[in-house]
Amino acid sequence: MIKKIFGIAPTKEKNGSGYIPSPLGRKFGVDKVSGYKATNFGGKKYTGEKKVLVLCTEERYFKMTNGKQFSTGNNVQETMVPLMHLVNAGFDFEVVTPTGKPAILEEWSVPIKDEPVIKFRRENQSKFSKPLSLKKLIDSKELNEASHYIALFLPGGHGSMLGLPEDENVGTLLQWIKESDRFLVAVCHGPAAMIARDKNSKQNPYSGYKMVAFPDKFDKQSPSLGYLPGQLPWFQCEALEKEGITVINDKITGATHIDRKLISGDSPKACDELGKITVDALFKELNVN
Repeated sequence: MIKKIFGIAPTKEKNGSGYIPSPLGRKFGVDKVSGYKATNFGGKKYTGEKKVLVLCTEERYFKMTNGKQFSTGNNVQETMVPLMHLVNAGFDFEVVTPTGKPAILEEWSVPIKDEPVIKFRRENQSKFSKPLSLKKLIDSKELNEASHYIALFLPGGHGSMLGLPEDENVGTLLQWIKESDRFLVAVCHGPAAMIARDKNSKQNPYSGYKMVAFPDKFDKQSPSLGYLPGQLPWFQCEALEKEGITVINDKITGATHIDRKLISGDSPKACDELGKITVDALFKELNVN
C-alpha cells in the first residue's frame, strides 16, 4: 500500500499477465520527448543500396527472481531515434527476429509528446510487424560478402536479454558482422545480444573490445523504484565482461563510444548522438561526399 501511495509499485498491465514500470519508474526512465534533433548531415545523402539490419526480440515477458513477469520488448525511443537519423541520411533498414515472429516493442516506452518519433514508428510499423526470420536468413546463406547489409543494429530494452543471448543464429550473425568487417551498433541493453555464440565459436568475436552500455548497478537499483517488478536473474555487463568485452561506463550520461567498427551508446540519452555518429561512420566507409 505504501509503495502504491508513493508511486513506486510496479503497475499491472491492462491486457496481459505482466507488470510495467511504476509511475515513479516511468517518470525517471521514460522520456516524454526524445532527444532527437534532425539534421541534413551537411547536405550529404546516401543513394546506394546498402541497408542496416535491425535485430529485435520477439519475446515480451521477462521472469524476475521473485517470479513476477516484466512486460518488456525493445524500447521505442532507443529503436526509433537512431533509425530516424539513418533514414534521414538515405539508408533503408530491415527488421529481423529469431523466427520471423513480430518484433515486440515496449508500448509504455513511447515518448508520448514526441510526434516525430511517433510518426516514424507509425510509418515503419509494418517492418516490425512482419520482420525477416533470422533462421531463414542464416539457412539461405544470404550473409556473404555481396550482402547489402552494411551494419547490424541492436536496439535497447530489457527484451534484448530475452531469446537473443542464447540463440546460436544470433551468434552466427555477430560472427559474420565481425569477420566481414561490417559495423555493429548497440545501445543500452541491446549489447546483451552480443553474448550469443556461434556453435563453432571458441571466443566471442568482440572479445578485447570496449563499449558503453546500461550499467548493472542501475538495474540492481531498479526494483526499489518499481521500474522492474523484481530483481533480474542475470546482468548484461557482468555477462559481457565474461566474454572479454569491457564496459567502460558506470554512470548514465548519454555517452557514446567507438571501438573500431563497434559503435555503442549507454541509454536513451545517447540515441540522438548514436544515430549521428553512426551515419558519419557509414558515410566515411562508403565515401559519401
